Amino acid sequence: MGVYKIPAGVIDDIHAKMSRFWWGQEQDKKRVHWKSWKDLCTLKCLGGMGFRDLKVFNDALLGRQAWWLTCNQDSLLNKVLSAKYYEGKRFVDAHLGVGGSYSWRSIWSLKALFKEGLIWRIGNGSSVDIWSKPWVDNGDNHFISTPITDEVRVLSDLIDHNSCEWDVQCIESIFNDRVFVSV
Repeated sequence: MGVYKIPAGVIDDIHAKMSRFWWGQEQDKKRVHWKSWKDLCTLKCLGGMGFRDLKVFNDALLGRQAWWLTCNQDSLLNKVLSAKYYEGKRFVDAHLGVGGSYSWRSIWSLKALFKEGLIWRIGNGSSVDIWSKPWVDNGDNHFISTPITDEVRVLSDLIDHNSCEWDVQCIESIFNDRVFVSV
């Protein structure tokens, strides 16, 4: 489950077998289902039995592989997949391509969900391009909506390095009010 996306039909069959075991269904007679399968899969702290939803669990394990590819650039797995599927790029910038292995398609299928959970660790801001990277949290969009200027390119250009704080005059002169409130 940590390498391949399990088809929904297979997961449904496994869930059906688990529910038959739990409810004790026999060939010719059925027993009362005291709780729905959805309720059994609810967390214990919310009143359920805490059974795992295998689709969510499968996605979590594949997401872990995506995280591994992002954090461990020198790993053998990353080097092999990078050479074949996203040479010269990072995993989050990779394209699916044609003819990829089932493992690659499985891991890649979680890329959008994985990217939703990523956040920037700005650091000194010297590698964050202000105009092309999603670094502002303004609700619906993480990109700058102000027209591009050549005065500044990277986030560190907006910081007063003497005080290690935002250069407010520079920000007010370049960005519209909506962006300024977000920063």
